[in-house]
Amino acid sequence: MSGDPRLFKQLVATFETSGLRYCLLAGYDGYPDTIASDVDFMVAPEDEARVPVLLAAVAAACGAQLVQYIRHETTAAWFVIARAGDISFSIIQPDLSTDYRRHGRLWLSARDLVERRQWHPQGFWITSPADAFIYYLIKRLDKGALSAAQAGELQRRYRQDAQNARHLLTQYFSAGSAVQIERSLQLSDFDSLATSIEKLKSELHQHAPREAVTGRLGQAWANAIRVWERLRQPTGLSIGFLGPDGCGKSSVIEQVTYALRDVFRHVEYQHLRPRPKQVSASRTAAIPNIDPHGQSPRGLLGSLAKLLHFWSVYMVGALLWTFPRRVSSTLVIFDRYYHDILADPRRYRYGTSLIWARALGLVVPQPELLFILDAPAEVIQARKREVPFTESLRQREAYLGLGRRLRSAHVIDAAQPLDKVVADIMAIILNRLEFRVAMRLDLRPFAAFVGE
Repeated sequence: MSGDPRLFKQLVATFETSGLRYCLLAGYDGYPDTIASDVDFMVAPEDEARVPVLLAAVAAACGAQLVQYIRHETTAAWFVIARAGDISFSIIQPDLSTDYRRHGRLWLSARDLVERRQWHPQGFWITSPADAFIYYLIKRLDKGALSAAQAGELQRRYRQDAQNARHLLTQYFSAGSAVQIERSLQLSDFDSLATSIEKLKSELHQHAPREAVTGRLGQAWANAIRVWERLRQPTGLSIGFLGPDGCGKSSVIEQVTYALRDVFRHVEYQHLRPRPKQVSASRTAAIPNIDPHGQSPRGLLGSLAKLLHFWSVYMVGALLWTFPRRVSSTLVIFDRYYHDILADPRRYRYGTSLIWARALGLVVPQPELLFILDAPAEVIQARKREVPFTESLRQREAYLGLGRRLRSAHVIDAAQPLDKVVADIMAIILNRLEFRVAMRLDLRPFAAFVGE
């Protein structure tokens, strides 16, 4: 998803108005019209505390919301600002660095880069060409990947100031490797540069600057705190969708997944249960069940045995599958969930009292948000006639009952046009994400602090 030019312009305007000393690090050649990925920028460490407040101000000025905050290094944090309308959704992804560190190593000092920054003709501050070159080279080598487009950006930065770029290369690589990198860029021989990534990465780490022992210990402690905060307040999100066949779950899930794919690091879909073997970054539709009540219910013992197995899958899966994904900033989407058995027990061949299913359901970890898609029985029957009309009426009341009892449930009018259904759901999700970010960052009313 491309970044929103309007959000970017407001970002720059807010930074300038506030007097924040910043510089963009890479990928800015097409700004503000073309923003293909994160907006990488750097500020000095003493200015870091101001950034979340300023980003919240950017969001408010554009009718948007600050919906994501992921501290992925001790001195780096990724944010997402999102703006949703009835039929539109746009974002910008500011990626903040205060000093450039990766994997516990200090590569570049923010104070130095900000001191040498330059004004871009499009109206924002950027790093000097040589600093931009070495930053992007270190980043791509440390990630172990270099596409042709990324190599092209390296080449542009190198050609803008080859002399100082050459000087910086000698600080991080041997003379032979520095010459190899320069020659590859001069001749546009990107393939040879890409095939040498592992060798250059190893050499880069051998030549990496070493901090004093106290600095390394301080960073180790800061990283431990970062990991603890991620475990205590996961940056991923789990959501579930319930409703009878014909309510439009598949279409809604597809559009919500598409809209949110760049608000999280990953997206994974599960049908009904949290099962590690059924992992997919893109939704794969399950084989439709055209006769959900075709099989006879089990007896008492069979129903209870199946229920206990069903319940145990959720309890174990929530701990060993769902939680780790939430920690790794994944959006987990469930099409149906445990509580579906309470509304449509016949689908699961459950043939005894629902008292047992309700009792076990009280301790099943729920998704953070559970959407119950509701539509009149007449609408459901017009879309799918897999069960009798009377059963559609009964199911509707049962699902509405779940909506009243489950703490994370939101009932959505699924008889509306699809765009409106999705917009209603997105509003709830974004409000939830915005609230989480505000709580994590302790954001006070920010308007008064823009000029601080």
